[in-house]
Amino acid sequence: MTNKRLVVCMLICFAACAAHCNGQSIRLTRYASRTSVSLDLNRVYNYNCYERNRWGLGLDLLQPLRYDSRYGRSFQNLFTASVYGAYGTGDKAWKYGTALGLAFPRAVFRSVALRYQHDLLRVGSHGFEGYKVFNTSDNSSYFSSRFCAGDFAGALLQLDITGPGFLMVEYSLSRERYLFDASGPLFPSICDDDAKPYLYYNEVGFDLFWGEHWKLGVLANIVPSDDDATPHADNGLFAPDYVRLLAQYSNKIKLKNNHGQLSLFAQGGIVTEGAPVSRRFDLGGTGGGKYYFNNTFLTVRPNTFMAEIFSLASIRYTTGKGLWKNNFSEPHPFVQLNAMWGVHHGENHTIGTLDVNGTPMVFTAPSQGLMEPCIGIDKLLRWGMLDMGVAAACQLTPKNSAYHLDNFFDIFAVMCVAKLVFE
Repeated sequence: MTNKRLVVCMLICFAACAAHCNGQSIRLTRYASRTSVSLDLNRVYNYNCYERNRWGLGLDLLQPLRYDSRYGRSFQNLFTASVYGAYGTGDKAWKYGTALGLAFPRAVFRSVALRYQHDLLRVGSHGFEGYKVFNTSDNSSYFSSRFCAGDFAGALLQLDITGPGFLMVEYSLSRERYLFDASGPLFPSICDDDAKPYLYYNEVGFDLFWGEHWKLGVLANIVPSDDDATPHADNGLFAPDYVRLLAQYSNKIKLKNNHGQLSLFAQGGIVTEGAPVSRRFDLGGTGGGKYYFNNTFLTVRPNTFMAEIFSLASIRYTTGKGLWKNNFSEPHPFVQLNAMWGVHHGENHTIGTLDVNGTPMVFTAPSQGLMEPCIGIDKLLRWGMLDMGVAAACQLTPKNSAYHLDNFFDIFAVMCVAKLVFE
């Protein structure tokens, strides 16, 4: 992401904060009104290496079904609706979507909803958290360039379960086509020859959220028991059968007596053989960029790794007290260690060859592991609502691995640490 694009994103955040904000939205109706219409700030601007600048508009509606004065605003049964539209300056294509639902915050069945989207799907995504315009350091998706385009329809149900958790269940139908092949990105909205056949999916997903730290996702493609065909492209059949499992743990632990903070992050996942490329795990990082992003690999370039079984972990310690403190600087040194491992099914765990749009593509997995130590200083300079610092990271891999790099400048990165601060 270039300096200019990051500045654009931050200027939007600053302008939004001047209005009456609530989290990631701006309420457009009077606060005293029981009906709430809000502008979704996350829809206003985004960036990735395929769409480039993505501009849009999103609106959310909350309408009490029957206002019950015995409960507060947060515990009313609601009709919910959302709609959005967006346009990418890179692919010159429109995206849009809508969702309608009912929310029952006092019941076991917390909410039900129907959704439809004509949009992009990031290939190999393994994150539970979505894009947030304010949290720029969490948006490593800025470096994404591999997407599918298509139509997605689904029915969602949220259930409250025993303990501090809830379960999200979704049944979805989709048709998707890859927007890349071995030669690079494809732009069917610009060039008709880039339009590839659609693939069809019929999936059910379960996402379990336990407290603030644990997340578990299961995705399975449904195939009729009397149909053993292995479909490909738009022949009206279902995609091959597969199951995808993803688990995540994240936590921030403040040490006593202002001795600093530990940030922990770990993921692991597996997808069965026969899964399409889009449902496997993209382990590419943000190497080559000039900015520090959380929970990603800072020296690994995008699209470097993909795996069917993987694990990764990150631990970061940030000092509690700054080296000094004044109005424009309160530097906090930090140290970090990232590590990952991943393999393909089959005899060759490192190299996987998969068909994408009729062309074989080679995908490398970090089968012998990769480590990435990092050091930096956070909050070195305060400029308005922006805290800035600096960080450096280095990539360590076994010398006999297929992905080992000998050039020092390919495995070393110096980055700017930039965070928005709202006080």
